[in-house]
Amino acid sequence: MSSDEIDKIKWNCIVNNSTNGLIYAQSSFLNQLSDNWAAIIIGDYEAILPIPYRKKWGIRYAYTPPFMQQQGLIGISEETLYETIRKKIQKKFQYGSILLNKDNTLLANQLGAMPRTNFYLSLQQPFSDLEKNFKREISKTSEKLLNSKWGYNKKIPVKDCVYLYQKIQGYKMPHIKPNDYEQLIQLCNQSTNNHLQYFARSLHNPDGDLCAVLLLLKDNKRIYNIINASTLEGRKENANYLLYYECLKEFSEQQLLFDFEGSSIPGIAQFYSKFNPLKESYFIWHYNHLPFPLSLIP
Repeated sequence: MSSDEIDKIKWNCIVNNSTNGLIYAQSSFLNQLSDNWAAIIIGDYEAILPIPYRKKWGIRYAYTPPFMQQQGLIGISEETLYETIRKKIQKKFQYGSILLNKDNTLLANQLGAMPRTNFYLSLQQPFSDLEKNFKREISKTSEKLLNSKWGYNKKIPVKDCVYLYQKIQGYKMPHIKPNDYEQLIQLCNQSTNNHLQYFARSLHNPDGDLCAVLLLLKDNKRIYNIINASTLEGRKENANYLLYYECLKEFSEQQLLFDFEGSSIPGIAQFYSKFNPLKESYFIWHYNHLPFPLSLIP
């Protein structure tokens, strides 16, 4: 089913009410950040599976849009449906990659999808309890920077976060185009959805210079770590320690998870691990069901 045929009220209802219905499956998120998207719908929205897609050489293929991590099957998950789901996907999209979420382990195994690691923390406790499990260097560095008058700012414009990230990290991710960053800014600034909110946070040195930024999205289950970047001075002073320290303090004692979004980059994964997070697996299914010789495309 194409996105313009979907009943958005029923769609968002199952996303909001399912434990694995994460922000990436919100219709407004998909509308804003995907080139196009379609969906597999089971019954009367008893289960859904979003599929962002593009077209090339007349072929529609599934792809992973920027700033998206877990999508997959949301709602009922019956093994008897898995083969039907696979056939429906490959009939309409003969090539591509599809993200599956933390609760799609059985489906991922049947499809031969590859696991990825995600890190998260429960915020349902006082910050003092969270901090006890941090590596000592986080608290020690944070105290040092606070004593040196480094400042945590809750009022930075979202565009300033995104543009600093683009400037510092953009060259590492050429697949993220300038328009993708603009679409993310618009998503934040134009959203009227209570289940899709944003928080922009930054850290400034004693002279007021911007040294590190965070862009967080929030739904009714999680706060998502979408963007993080540090300047050269920020990295030298380990400003991210204080930025996450203050952020976790701000949002502690809420019925939410803080989703670091994991990383396949060892250095970033090592940084997140210092907060003693829990781990979960999500999955990516890459397939090629094209006819020969296109079936040789990796």
